[in-house]
Amino acid sequence: MSSIVELVKQEFNPFDPVTSYSGNFWEENQEKALTVDSIHEKELASIIDVIRRVARDRMTRTVLVRGDKASGKSYLLGRLKKQVNREAFFAYIGPWSHEDYIWRHFLRHIVDSLMHVPEGETESQLSLWLKSLSAFHDNSLTKKILGERKLFIQNQKSTHPTGIYRPNEFFGVLYHLTNPDLYDLACDWLKGEDLDKSDLKQLNVRSSIDSEDAAQNIIANIGRVAAKSPYPIAICVDQVDGPFSKNPNGLMTLLDLNTTIHNERLKNFCIIISLINDTWNSKKHQAAVEAMLDRIDGEIQLKRITTEQAAQIWEKRLAPLHGKANPKPKYSLEPLDRNSLEQSFPSGKTTPRATIQLGYKLIQAINNDGNIVPTDLTAAFVQVWDKKFGKTQHRIEKIRHLSSPDLAFALQRILNTLEIPDVTRGYLQSPTYRNYSFTFTHPKTKKKVAVFWDENPNLRSFCNAMKACQKQLNKGDCDSLILIRAETMGDARNQGYKLFQKIFGQENSHRHITPHLDSVHYLDTHSSLLNAASSGDLTVGDRSPNEDELKALFRDSNILEQCTLLQELGVVTTSPENGTKPDPKPNLGLQQAKAKIINIMKTQNLMGLKVVSQEVREKFDRLTEEDFQTLIQELVQEDCIDIIGKDTQPEGQFLRWIPESQRKSQRKSQPKSQQK
Repeated sequence: MSSIVELVKQEFNPFDPVTSYSGNFWEENQEKALTVDSIHEKELASIIDVIRRVARDRMTRTVLVRGDKASGKSYLLGRLKKQVNREAFFAYIGPWSHEDYIWRHFLRHIVDSLMHVPEGETESQLSLWLKSLSAFHDNSLTKKILGERKLFIQNQKSTHPTGIYRPNEFFGVLYHLTNPDLYDLACDWLKGEDLDKSDLKQLNVRSSIDSEDAAQNIIANIGRVAAKSPYPIAICVDQVDGPFSKNPNGLMTLLDLNTTIHNERLKNFCIIISLINDTWNSKKHQAAVEAMLDRIDGEIQLKRITTEQAAQIWEKRLAPLHGKANPKPKYSLEPLDRNSLEQSFPSGKTTPRATIQLGYKLIQAINNDGNIVPTDLTAAFVQVWDKKFGKTQHRIEKIRHLSSPDLAFALQRILNTLEIPDVTRGYLQSPTYRNYSFTFTHPKTKKKVAVFWDENPNLRSFCNAMKACQKQLNKGDCDSLILIRAETMGDARNQGYKLFQKIFGQENSHRHITPHLDSVHYLDTHSSLLNAASSGDLTVGDRSPNEDELKALFRDSNILEQCTLLQELGVVTTSPENGTKPDPKPNLGLQQAKAKIINIMKTQNLMGLKVVSQEVREKFDRLTEEDFQTLIQELVQEDCIDIIGKDTQPEGQFLRWIPESQRKSQRKSQPKSQQK
């Protein structure tokens, strides 16, 4: 058995940002054991009270939750979702790409969220919501509904005689949600996917939801039908501060949507808007914003936490190590102490993020004999990326998980991070395809390149898209047009395919790229981390980088160089030796495993050999213990790490990272007077 100090040196830092990253509340599975219930307890109770009032009277309400950066807004929403999981359905709305796409963005993300299976359930929120409607309360009627589409539509139309947009098609699609064979297709239609004619025929609908007006009307349909459900839909808008800071009309667009939902008297929604204080204070006195404030029913301010609550955060983080320690620690904060909190926060107030960062620094000092060692931010960032990338892989299983405008926007953001010049939205002037396209100046050739990303499966729409491309190309305002598309383009019988061949044939300077799902994982992970940084929800090592600082970390780490789409665009140089790629197939290659060991040691400085082995072999599942030991010996020979400890067994051995300035090769090259 090990003492608490020995355990701290063996294990991962309990305040490590990789284990404490909160980020997007929708994706993070909060551990109850780490939650301090007293933090923002009253504020949480106030939001729950609003949700329960909506459940009682079906009247839609809007709540504004605001606080300083790192005050715990996203974490609070996660607690809310966990606590009232059985009383409401939840939808997460993140940043949208363009103002003229907000209704379609909301619709897509509401349906996407409702497809999520909540904790403790076996069915999706969408299925549970459908079953909660009055039409399903009679078991005998349920059997008829599940077997007879026309009866279901007739029953719903009699329940909702007015106010439903395209009622036959809308209720028909709701009916198809009860059919496992058509469930995904029905969800795609509800999300606003531009489906092909054959798919529309299966659903018995004439056309897709392809405009802002149509998306607004479908959301209105959901609101009117939701009035018959005992469970409200909580729509949580989070991590949108970054876009608002760059777009003066961003908040206005959101409040306009919120006002429309209230004015249309849509029922059973609880809209929760989370903002940083600075974002809100800089916008709230604008005349257009002030005119819409009466549609915000409540405002909740997250205050800073006390040092007593900060101490409880430390206790929760240290508790697992205390459970393993022998002898048992004498007090709950050992090896830390309350004096450190009081000295660091003399006002008696702090934030959860600052508390965790302080704990991280103090544990790192213990691992370095009391010395404060600067954090290797690039290595720490790779660790954060690695964890986030793995979650993205699990969440996004197809390219069309994101809409074409969102894919194009995500690609623009990543090019901006790489400092590619002149990235400008809207190469195609067609209102339909403007948000699908952009231009940039190629960093090597200096030529103007246009990009059009279209994943809509509808071949008639694809034909129209090719016509829009040809029309724009006739103006001669770009050197090369790149079509990014994984969906089918039809065959020689289709007019769109013929136009595609004419534009992107081998004899032209224009070309077609078929994207891989792995590239979409890169784009989405990059966007998610940018959103977290701009909202103050990201920690890297002992820092909370802003958006510009995070972009610099992306460039310094070379992570994006491994994205195949960026390689095909020619905007990055492949560098296999950089060893920073979180391999999408983590059983390939010893070099990736070696890079993983290096990044762990750079961020932890001192670690138990056995713990490092477990962490690396869990990620690289084909790596044998013999392979791992070979990599360790290589790093020892390269003077990157030391193996310390008297015990010959792995359980009693430690790995210590050797900073480059302290390596033998460096010491040998220094004058004797400078050697220690």
